[in-house]
Amino acid sequence: MNINTSYQVAVELNVINWDATNIGVTITEVRDSQKIYTNDIVEIQQVVDFGRVTERSHKILIIFNLTRDLDNLGEKIIL
Repeated sequence: MNINTSYQVAVELNVINWDATNIGVTITEVRDSQKIYTNDIVEIQQVVDFGRVTERSHKILIIFNLTRDLDNLGEKIIL
């Protein structure tokens, strides 16, 4: 029996030093941190840039789709 569950997670991110931040690497790190089990699949659905909050910072919203196979979770990731 292959039981999958899917859900969405939204993460609001305030990037303080926008000019010195590699946003692609940062989004990848946030994506990877959403996994609870090694076999979880996390996909980026959308990135919304709300723009500058201060002179040097930006606010972005990242929406992830997560899929988990309940029959084959894998190891639990301990942070």
